[in-house]
Formats: sequence, C-alpha cells, structure tokens
Amino acid sequence: MNEKAKRDRILTILLPAALGGIMLVLLQTQVIHWIFDLKVIQLPLPSQIGQALAENQGQILLDAWVTLLPVVTGMALGGLLGYGLAMLVTIFPQGGYGGLILMTALNSVPVVALATVMNRWFSGAFAAKTAVVVILTMGIMSINAFRGLNDLKPYTQDLMRSYGAHRWQVMRKLRLPGSLPDAFTALKINVATAMMGTIIGEFFASETAGLGFMIKYCLKVGNQKAQGWAYITAAAVLSLILYGILCVIEKRVLVWHVSTERK
Repeated sequence: MNEKAKRDRILTILLPAALGGIMLVLLQTQVIHWIFDLKVIQLPLPSQIGQALAENQGQILLDAWVTLLPVVTGMALGGLLGYGLAMLVTIFPQGGYGGLILMTALNSVPVVALATVMNRWFSGAFAAKTAVVVILTMGIMSINAFRGLNDLKPYTQDLMRSYGAHRWQVMRKLRLPGSLPDAFTALKINVATAMMGTIIGEFFASETAGLGFMIKYCLKVGNQKAQGWAYITAAAVLSLILYGILCVIEKRVLVWHVSTERK
C-alpha cells in the first residue's frame, strides 16, 4: 500500500471520528440545545445517556438480542427471496417484470401501516416483526440484484456463447458473480431498513421486550428520557456492528472485484 492510500485510509477514519467528537462536545455544552431551543429533558446530555447505558447494560443487551433476531432472520429471508425473484425475472423477462413492479409497490407502503397489519396477521411478535423485515428488504434486494445480473460488460455474454456456453453456464459463471457487488450493496442498505422496520414493529407488538418497545416506553416516562436515548444509541450501535460485519464479509468474498481494492 502506497503512502497516498495509507493517508486516505487514515483520513477516512479520522474525519468521521472528529465530526462525531465535535457533535458530542456541542451536545454536552448544550450548544445544540440553544440553537434548536431544546431542553435537557427533551434531549439528554451525552454524559447522561452514557450513564444510563452503563446502569442498564444488562437489560439493554437482552432487549438488543430480542431485536437482533428478527432483523437478521428477516434480512436473510428477504435477501434470498429478493435475489430469487431477480434471477426469475432475468431468466423469464417477459413474465417476471410484474414481480419487480410489485416489489416497488410494497416498498412504498408506510412502515407504520405495514407493522400494524403484520401484528394482526401473526399471533407471535417474532413472526410479525420478521414478516415486516422480509417485505421491506425483498424489494431492495430484488432491484439491486436484477441490475447486477443484467449489467454485463460489453460482449462478455456473446463471447461465452461463442464458446458454446448455454444459458445456465452464463448464469453461473457470468451473471451470478457479477451480481455479488450489487447484492452486498442491497444487504448494507437493508441493515438500516431492517432495524427501522423491527423497531417500529416493536412499537405495536404484543410483547414487552426489544429496543423498540423500550424506546417507546422510556420516552413516555418523564424521568426516564436518558434511558430512552440509551436504547436509541444501542440500536444505532447494533446497526453499525451489522454493517461492519457485512463490510468484512464483502471484502473477503469479493477479493477479485475492483471495488475492494482500496478498502
């Protein structure tokens, strides 16, 4: 790695860290509160949120696990179904485009309405939250995977066919590997989508557990606002961890792809 690449990698880490540090200072000194006319009870100080995290870390970890299970399960099922639909449309384009249109329509449904409906359809909270995540993530994966499966380099498909490759060989050796970068992009987008869908689903779920339920509960109670923001922080950290895991897997899987050369 040359000096420029090392410098760029260091700046990639330092600049966001510096921005985050500045935001923490502005929050702790109540500059943000002054700018937006907020009271501490509305937006607790970082020190108060940190104290709430430390005091409730055991319960937060338990609730994070309750939230994590439908997030990961829904992302996996939604990713598989969305990718399968993209493959189906690629193989049978004349009859399959309606599926992509349906996925686009489903993505336009408000999450609050979707979570309410799923909680009425399913008796268990886990199934309802997972269904919300599956529906939200299927569309993103199907659209991105379809683009990857069909965005071929010029003449590559003709070259393979000139060597006698049939449709399934083109799919296995050309389309599937070429779609992986777009599939990983969809997965990384789906981390935030799945977390948002699960937390909103927990607002309406029958169970009294999970980050979403605790956020709703704590923010309603006058003396527990810092604890509510602690749960919000935990949800953000959980999303960052999942995103980081996907980035590591992507780098290992796509060692051959140009997009990973500078990462």
